[in-house]
Amino acid sequence: MPAEAIFVAIVAVASLVLLISGRASLDLVGIALILVLVGSQCLGLDEALAGFGNHAVVTLAGLYVIGEGLAFTGALSFIAQYLFRVSDGSELRLTLGLCGVSAIMSGIASNTAVVLVFLPLSIELARRLDISVSRLLLPMAFSSILGGTLTLVGSTTNLLTSGTAEAYGAHPIGLFDMTPIALVLCILGVPLTIVLTRTLLPHRSSLTSSLAATPMREFVTELHVGPASPLVGSSIRDSFEADGTKPLMLVRDEVILWPPFRDSVVQENDTVLLRGKIKRLLELQRSLGLELLGDTRFDPRSMKLYELVLAPSSSLIGIRLGSLHLWRDFGVLTVAVLRGGHHYKDLASNMHLRAGDVLLVCGPESSEARIERSQDFYRIAGMSEEEAHLEKHGKRALWVTGAVVCMFLLGTIPSLSGLFPIPLVVLAGAIAMVATRCINTRRAYRCIGWPILIFIVGALALGSAMQVTGLSDQIARAIVGLMAGFGTAGILSGLLLAGAVLNQFVSPYAVSVLLTPIALSMAASQGVEDPLPFLLAVLFAGSNAFATPLGHQVNLIVLGPGGYRYSDYLRVGIPLGIFYWLVTSIGLSLYV
Repeated sequence: MPAEAIFVAIVAVASLVLLISGRASLDLVGIALILVLVGSQCLGLDEALAGFGNHAVVTLAGLYVIGEGLAFTGALSFIAQYLFRVSDGSELRLTLGLCGVSAIMSGIASNTAVVLVFLPLSIELARRLDISVSRLLLPMAFSSILGGTLTLVGSTTNLLTSGTAEAYGAHPIGLFDMTPIALVLCILGVPLTIVLTRTLLPHRSSLTSSLAATPMREFVTELHVGPASPLVGSSIRDSFEADGTKPLMLVRDEVILWPPFRDSVVQENDTVLLRGKIKRLLELQRSLGLELLGDTRFDPRSMKLYELVLAPSSSLIGIRLGSLHLWRDFGVLTVAVLRGGHHYKDLASNMHLRAGDVLLVCGPESSEARIERSQDFYRIAGMSEEEAHLEKHGKRALWVTGAVVCMFLLGTIPSLSGLFPIPLVVLAGAIAMVATRCINTRRAYRCIGWPILIFIVGALALGSAMQVTGLSDQIARAIVGLMAGFGTAGILSGLLLAGAVLNQFVSPYAVSVLLTPIALSMAASQGVEDPLPFLLAVLFAGSNAFATPLGHQVNLIVLGPGGYRYSDYLRVGIPLGIFYWLVTSIGLSLYV
């Protein structure tokens, strides 16, 4: 193997290690790839920066804006509200409807936007039906991943695979080339997900569901029991369940205890999250005191609680919580950090943030607008009765999205394909969202996932270096040599499996960009004229992301709010991933 190919292989492995460890953000890895590859003369500057003009990058930027228009105007909320009404109080009907709509909507809109809109609505409906929110969130997230394979524009990895293939001279993937297999995956996979969740997952409690149950006329505050408190040794029920107050959770030695507390007694240094009338909370606050990070007191008369989920593309990943300056930047103070079912408080300032961390913060109502402007967090908001209607701009957003879908369909007609290329249609839809005042220009720029796009450009440069140095050909020949005895169908199945395993630990964007040139080389070594089956193998592998929260950003979004543990993803994700691999392998074998 040439020295240049060995160097590129080392760079690829190093970038994967950084992504798995979470020690570097996506945009930092993308920029570093460009600098290293150009500095080592593996690529010229023009080749390294060619990704900025890639059709997939342009299309993704436009889809971010369209998805934001749907979410911001409440258009998706209207669809969800209608679904909740027709479910008529049945948990099974609600779950089936929620998962089905999530899958369908994810075929034409960002599955991240779909999950973010349906998340607070699901929490509220779980409260109304008196069921555990963990029964809804994971099936909804997995269904959105399945639905993202329905069309080319349904998933970022779909567009990346097509754009990368086009950059290397292959024909781009068609809008519905993957739909026959994806339909089978959705029709069988969505019910299977619901069955697996209901069978294998225990009921989980979460801080989010507790906060969602809080009426607007009441407040939630956190009280710390000091060593001199008269409540030490007394019953939790006697101490906190009087005069209309109710303990939502108790934190002891960084472990969360949930109701019912039965005969549990208050211990020194316990922390209680309490809901109740403002007068009673103020009395308890004066008697016990409330200490936040930095010894700042929380006044429920002027401040409220917000729950923030750290976005997978956040620029804050890897930063110490104590270095965030949340009060300066957003006007909020950190109350607690939740990670993996544990509540961190006293040592929270020394924690390095990870994607999916849940921050419980407090601040005045004026902080809400500043939080909404940030692309580093997903704010989990509740649903009120007043929000159960379609806002005036929601209809415009639905009309714009409908027009975009119609132009997508027209573009599939051979005689009209030149008039409706996907990047142009998406950009027109993004401009229409701004022109119809569904969102303003500033919000349109803010909603674009710039860290993801920058990483994609760097990953495309790495893919080009793999081709230029012959590394992709070497890897392809090795894989084909191992799987040659199983025929082309076996090779495709092996490629699917390798991509799916890698996808559980690394960003699917990296998997897509790195495997696409290898897939093209494998198709050439097999003498296959049309590499579409190999490209579809990469495309579907990028969405087989069920076994870990790291496999897909929607998995991370529901991790904290659903109260899930990593073992929950293994329980449901492994059998679902095996089903996905088998069905896709059979489907792809029909293409060869």
